[in-house]
Amino acid sequence: MKKYLEKQAVFSIILKILAFFSQRKWGKSLTSWATTQTANLNLLLNKPKKATNAEELAKTWQQLMPPDGQENFKIKEITDDTAITEIHLHCPLRGTGNVEACYKLMNYDRKLMDKVGGELIVLESQSNSGKPYCKLAIRKKGADPSDLIPAYKKVNT
Repeated sequence: MKKYLEKQAVFSIILKILAFFSQRKWGKSLTSWATTQTANLNLLLNKPKKATNAEELAKTWQQLMPPDGQENFKIKEITDDTAITEIHLHCPLRGTGNVEACYKLMNYDRKLMDKVGGELIVLESQSNSGKPYCKLAIRKKGADPSDLIPAYKKVNT
């Protein structure tokens, strides 16, 4: 079962379904519940260790993504306190301008990072950036995020 659930194709199907719900006002609670449950299932199946720094957090995030789609989850830069990563999947929200839906959908990644000791912030979203990828910042839980501006707080670009 684990092998089936970790397939990129399964991940993409679940992403499309959850994106549908994330775009509806009535789907907020369902999206939150479903992304939390899928993150918990991932954590249960993979049993990641707590990470102690930005590099470990980024590598753990990457390892929690589908093994047959690893090339879509890139670590671009690591500094003392921040890992910059990118998701190069075609997001169902691409070009919709619905950054709020992206925020709801990315609850999955935030839950994963929370459980391993990190915080994840979406800096650029495919929903409104015009780019074919999302850009994320990952920091150790409790680190000051005030210099990072989440995509959902930016004006559409």
